Amino acid sequence: MELQIDRPTAHGRDPGPSHELNRLRDFVNTNDVEGDEDELGTPQLLRAWLLAGKLIPAGATVDADAHRRAIAIREGLRALGSANNGEPIDVDRVQALNRVAARLPVVVTAQPDGWRLSPAATGVDGFLAGLMATVAQSMADGSWSRVKACRRDTCRWLFFDHSRNRSGTWCSMAGCGSRMKARAYRARQREAASA
Repeated sequence: MELQIDRPTAHGRDPGPSHELNRLRDFVNTNDVEGDEDELGTPQLLRAWLLAGKLIPAGATVDADAHRRAIAIREGLRALGSANNGEPIDVDRVQALNRVAARLPVVVTAQPDGWRLSPAATGVDGFLAGLMATVAQSMADGSWSRVKACRRDTCRWLFFDHSRNRSGTWCSMAGCGSRMKARAYRARQREAASA
């Protein structure tokens, strides 16, 4: 199933190298930390989002437990993205992700170009298993270390770091990068004035 939600890439950044990583990024970015808007705030909103992307069958239901599992995966992925950006790992969120992931069945299938992990379930758990398969595949191919969460504490948007030396820090230089540099400059000015 393919996610076809009309949304810009993370603050103008180029998309990731695969459709699957873009889907993962879009899922994590449903929680707009800065705007305090959660597109998946209820089981009904999660169902509507998954249906809009044709990620679950039309008759699929989303109960409170499935919603909790989805949010645990989403926030655990954001924590992993923060760790990829040099920040301390949020152990609680990663453990919650791992508890849910342990219940999401995937199967290995052979493809003409290699192997692929595929969800062994449908519905919400199938979608979540697909996300975890994407993480495993991107770790195997080396692209996972480029999936990062913006360092700006009021943003946390997930993005794919295209820099040669993997030094990308913010979801966009024009937005969060400029704000963070301006904040650092003002702090240096205050420090110099008080010295």
